[in-house]
Amino acid sequence: MVTAVVMAGGKGTRMGTNTEKPLEKVFGKPMIIGVLDAISGSKQIKNIVVATSSNTPKTEELMKKLGFDVINTPGNGYVEDLQYIISKKFSNSPNEIILTITADMPLIDNETINKVLNEYMCCGKPAMCIAVPVDFFLENGLKPSMVYGDSVPSGLNILRSNNKQQDEEVLKLRKIELAVNINSCEDIVVLEEVLSKIGLKI
Repeated sequence: MVTAVVMAGGKGTRMGTNTEKPLEKVFGKPMIIGVLDAISGSKQIKNIVVATSSNTPKTEELMKKLGFDVINTPGNGYVEDLQYIISKKFSNSPNEIILTITADMPLIDNETINKVLNEYMCCGKPAMCIAVPVDFFLENGLKPSMVYGDSVPSGLNILRSNNKQQDEEVLKLRKIELAVNINSCEDIVVLEEVLSKIGLKI
């Protein structure tokens, strides 16, 4: 079984609003709620941990109110916070499978998460980075935030809880659910346009 860690401690300065990024509403609900709904729908995930920081106190308050396991991280960055989480939450279980996911993926669903986990279980490597081909972004009018070669990291990763460098499989999927991350208010507008083009409704 797998533990999901939702990364929800970033500053989200590019949003340009007073609302904490995980609480920005897309389709009428906070983005992080949509992510949690997708994770909760996967039978392969046994535990959910929400990682907050001093940047997201209202997110932390809501998560505790909803009964989620919350860990407050230093908020120094994705890699640093993940290392902190592993050292604090998984010191007694160094071979736990951890699925990390950012709180800004409003289209993610349990079907996609299950597919990724199934691919991971078959790959034979301890870690997996889920990426989306660059040309898929261009086809759908999306602007990638980071490009590595011919692909873009999705914000969804799997690794073991040993805080060591791990041999990694790169899984490339042409899925809109993995391509959309909300980093600014403009991204929400673009998302609505993209969904309109492909006829997808949430």
